Amino acid sequence: MRPELTIFERFEYVAILIVSLVLALIIVVVLSLLENIYQMLVAQVTGGVDYKMFQITFDILLTLLIALEFCNSIDAIPESKRLLVQVRVVVLIAIIALARKFLVMDLKEFEPMMIAAFALVTLSLGIVYWLLSKSHKL
Repeated sequence: MRPELTIFERFEYVAILIVSLVLALIIVVVLSLLENIYQMLVAQVTGGVDYKMFQITFDILLTLLIALEFCNSIDAIPESKRLLVQVRVVVLIAIIALARKFLVMDLKEFEPMMIAAFALVTLSLGIVYWLLSKSHKL
């Protein structure tokens, strides 16, 4: 960075770098997703489809969705100066991340109390999101 930049310009520069890295991550994830879909199609033809392939594909797909939602939230920040909208987007990203965790988790690896804790956190985030949506309409 150049030293003659103001603090705000430096912040903008760092934000642009972060967004660029997220976009690069999205491209890598899309390529990985396409590779997994191709492998599933080949496995379907040969008759060797494994549930683990579906889990990996959904994992990549939901990671892509989280990254896209993150980019969308960064794009929405300048348009909406309201903190409530920003908090709602962060809660939505957390819900998507937990849904991803539920879809890819192997139930044999987790204790029932841990699964119940994930469910309680998901329910709590859902309630928070609902309350934020209701207060946004008021």
